[in-house]
Amino acid sequence: MAASVKSTKRRYYNTPGVVNGNLARDLSSRELERRLERSGELAPDQYYVRRRESQSDILARRRAKVKAAVRPAQKVSPLAVIGFSGVAVLMVALLLCYIRINAISGSIVEMKEQISALEVEQVSLLTRYEQAFDLTTVKEAAQAVGMHQPDDSQIYYIDLPGEDQATSYGNQDAGVLSRFFAAVGRNIYAAVEYFS
Repeated sequence: MAASVKSTKRRYYNTPGVVNGNLARDLSSRELERRLERSGELAPDQYYVRRRESQSDILARRRAKVKAAVRPAQKVSPLAVIGFSGVAVLMVALLLCYIRINAISGSIVEMKEQISALEVEQVSLLTRYEQAFDLTTVKEAAQAVGMHQPDDSQIYYIDLPGEDQATSYGNQDAGVLSRFFAAVGRNIYAAVEYFS
């Protein structure tokens, strides 16, 4: 009989890594029902006991609200609008000046190329001119045609009596007004002559 009692008794071992019994959580039906009832009824705030807020927590919450608050639309200063439009106009003007400078520098390069080509052409034309108007060549060509230099007997000088002078036949005592109208008339005549 003593042997039968020993066999029904559970044996527990102190060996590490060995589990003695069941590791599953024992939930009685009553506790399970209580948890299921609470799961839908109570808010999360009711599960936890609120601690008292300190002054720093209140200030941090207020700062967060102020940061999150929508700011009212601010009025744009007319001076700022004028300043930004002035800066935009100056930037466009600067851009146009750079474009103009670029065009001018391109035309300068073209003109320098033309000048160098014209200098080469000038040198060739001067050599041809000197060859064409060589004095010995001209003298030979003139003698071949029958021309010769004039002698002193063929040169005559004419002396006229009197000195070089000019006489003006106008009214010397003309007024300022008449001279003004005469000058205006000359200017108008010159302008018409220039444009026609």
